[in-house]
Amino acid sequence: MECKITVNNKTIVAREGGSLLSALQQNGFKIPTLCHMNRFSPTGACRLCVVEVEGKQDLITSCSYPVEEGMKVSTNSQRVIRARKSLVELLLSNHPYDCLYCQRNGHCELQWLAEEMNVKERKYFAGKLSDFPDYSSTSVARDPAKCVLCSRCVRICEEVQLVTAIDFISRGNQTKVNSAFRKGLNVSSCIHCGQCIQVCPTAALVDISHLEKVQAALASGKKVTFAISPSVIASLTAELRLKPKDMVINRLTAALKRLGASMVFDMGTAIDINVMEEARQLAERIQNKEEKLPMLSSCCPSWVRYVGDARPHMSDHLAKVKSPQHIAGSLIKKVYAKDNDIPADDIYTVTVMPCVAKKYESSWEQNTHKGIAEVDSVLTVRELFRLLRSFGLSLEHMEEEKPDAPFSQSSAAAFKPGYSGGKAEAVARELFRIMGGKNKESFRFLQPKNLAGKREIHITIGRNTVGFAWVSSIAEAEKYLRELEDEKRDDIHYLEVMACLAGCAGGGGQPISRGFEQVRTRKKICIDMEKSGKPGHAAENPLAMKLFDKYHFKENMIWEEPE
Repeated sequence: MECKITVNNKTIVAREGGSLLSALQQNGFKIPTLCHMNRFSPTGACRLCVVEVEGKQDLITSCSYPVEEGMKVSTNSQRVIRARKSLVELLLSNHPYDCLYCQRNGHCELQWLAEEMNVKERKYFAGKLSDFPDYSSTSVARDPAKCVLCSRCVRICEEVQLVTAIDFISRGNQTKVNSAFRKGLNVSSCIHCGQCIQVCPTAALVDISHLEKVQAALASGKKVTFAISPSVIASLTAELRLKPKDMVINRLTAALKRLGASMVFDMGTAIDINVMEEARQLAERIQNKEEKLPMLSSCCPSWVRYVGDARPHMSDHLAKVKSPQHIAGSLIKKVYAKDNDIPADDIYTVTVMPCVAKKYESSWEQNTHKGIAEVDSVLTVRELFRLLRSFGLSLEHMEEEKPDAPFSQSSAAAFKPGYSGGKAEAVARELFRIMGGKNKESFRFLQPKNLAGKREIHITIGRNTVGFAWVSSIAEAEKYLRELEDEKRDDIHYLEVMACLAGCAGGGGQPISRGFEQVRTRKKICIDMEKSGKPGHAAENPLAMKLFDKYHFKENMIWEEPE
């Protein structure tokens, strides 16, 4: 039911009983906050969203206060401004002094708030937090000294990813965020998704940087090769506000060559191979009427880790194929090195991914053979921007240069794993080719309006009706699997799960952005890039087909579960 309220002497219409903060934001009033996240129930922890309501003695937190008919609200009275400024000054009282060289400098919400509140000096001084940084994980680093106790990382880890790798410990002014028993993230239940990094307002959570290793490799004289994920190209296009026609992959190739890269490859071929192998395995399981259905996608290392920890009885349901990242690394270190008579240990392979968990995946023992890692370093999109800036390179004004052969071509389907549901659709189209479907264009995978929503589709292929489903976030995946088990459904044969909301478009290695508008933009660009005029399906990539036929039965191309 709608009602009228007065805000700063202006009458607006709002939903009665709804959140006052949402009503204010929807009507163009900017209200600062640190703890609030859309889709989550309010906590009022940071108190920065306080407003003054006529008839109320105290300031109230707008995120947790319901809209009432006829209420009169002031969002910028002197009392409100002084309260917010004092809160920011208190947060700064024990914050480190390293803003100049902090990873989040320029992208820190506490820094933004200090500027907005016109904080020019430290009014309060408190002892710095004594906990040491935690660099034990292969992907995520924690610095407790920069934590503002906003609870966002705790909630995303518990409510969206279901792992509760970090939580509040102690009480009162001793409250901190830490992993279980203060043992470090490396022995916690962390699945390395990096969603906590995305929601952290400061640099209390950041990714383990591989930037220094890559810079050292470039300076060492080794043959440094870069493999670029198509999802990264969509992210760069969105971040730089370019168009798909601007050929960012060619600009990035030229930029990486300038800073010393020996070869720059398109990872699309590896994605096409991964799709074809998953489709082949799915066809075998359906035709042999195996019990290991639904087959679960295995290209997301966070999802693989969750299955191993929380659902070990379903490990056999995972597709037994390497992820595109490690197919690319294997092809570079084995096929490319052999064809060009280069010792594999002379090649330093760098992959550029939208995902923090790929750093964790690169450390798996089975991805190292005879002491040689398939992937030596993984850069996130954020690290790629820092690398280019450190060399003074700008993609907006860069000339174009095509990626290097032989891994320079891909199908349009290589952009599909960049968003939730895309990988399932690519596998479905390959299944048509394998199982004798007559009309490849007889179906279309519709995207859910909710980024964390689920979708199902049933497709007739030959004499079989095959069910596909896709979800993003571990909470939605767990909910859906329980639904299948409780209802004893056997009509779903393939389930695609991406740990991050909306898939790789919302990956933990993407540029930090508050809200989901940028995620939707990246997803749209991935879909637009599928219309690029390239071959439409994975098997229509001649290089991928040739390599698939030659290598997919080899032991070193088969995915193995990490210990």
